[in-house]
Amino acid sequence: MMKIYTLCAVALMCCLASCSSIQTLTFDQLCPATVNFPERVRNVAVVNNMPATPEAKRTLLTLGEMNGNGKKSAEMLASSLADSKYFNQVMICDSALNDTHFAGRRILTQKEVQQLAGELDADLIFSLDQVGIQTERDELVYPGIAASWPVIKAKVTPVLSIYLPERERPIQVIAKTDSLQWDAGLAPSDRQMQEEAASYAAYMLTQMLVPYWKQTERIYYDGGCVEMRDAAVCVRENDWQGAYDLWKSLFDHSKSNKLKIKSAFNLALASEMQGDLPQAEKWMKEVEKRVTAGSDEEAVWKFYAAQLAERSKDFPYLNAQMGRFGNKF
Repeated sequence: MMKIYTLCAVALMCCLASCSSIQTLTFDQLCPATVNFPERVRNVAVVNNMPATPEAKRTLLTLGEMNGNGKKSAEMLASSLADSKYFNQVMICDSALNDTHFAGRRILTQKEVQQLAGELDADLIFSLDQVGIQTERDELVYPGIAASWPVIKAKVTPVLSIYLPERERPIQVIAKTDSLQWDAGLAPSDRQMQEEAASYAAYMLTQMLVPYWKQTERIYYDGGCVEMRDAAVCVRENDWQGAYDLWKSLFDHSKSNKLKIKSAFNLALASEMQGDLPQAEKWMKEVEKRVTAGSDEEAVWKFYAAQLAERSKDFPYLNAQMGRFGNKF
């Protein structure tokens, strides 16, 4: 469903952006993590608790199930968390804590957690328990193309347990599954597959553990009158207050309903870009009152209203997670 929604959103963006009076804006947006940590958690450690695996083949790819490389996976995750600069210190114990070949999760004892926390000076332990890899060959078929495209698909599933020294059991266990894909003629070996899986597992887990940046897009109106064009110049110069003032003046003085709709829509965007989501929602309600059912303006309003609602839902979590930085983001 997410892929379908994304394709529909892209198609709508392309359609709307083709209109001469609509422009597209791209920017980096900070998104909240899945997990929340107390502000007192400043130093963390990543430990390799994955089952032992035989040495991976360097020249062949084995289809089916395999385990990731624990040492490489722990190193990748620790490096990714350190790069996020969310915690003061990220330590690592990449030596295998789990020297068995048992494929299931091994739960750390409280004594082990306390010992690791003491040795690594950590407030919290991230135990990387598994990086499961499921590979298969597939044939992709595209409409209008007679020949199929052979590919290798790999489902990567990292599993991570989170421990506090004062607790007997993990406070949370997180897992996520996503896929990688290669042209069958360029398929990696088992060893390369483990390295790719380690990197991708670190990427997935980091986005669940700490706030992360993602590129996002918005649309705005820039034509119809001099004020709109002048405000568009302010947008390109990242002067959102200047753009807001021009759009507000236009909204207050224009007698055209279409211009009021466009200026109110843009005022919602300017409010969002300045971090005032409640004000953005107020301007969107102004747009909603004025649009005609089935019109292009209604389609634009619905598209942005969905984006704004999602960001408003995430904002309280982001504020809580960024409290350790004084909510400066």
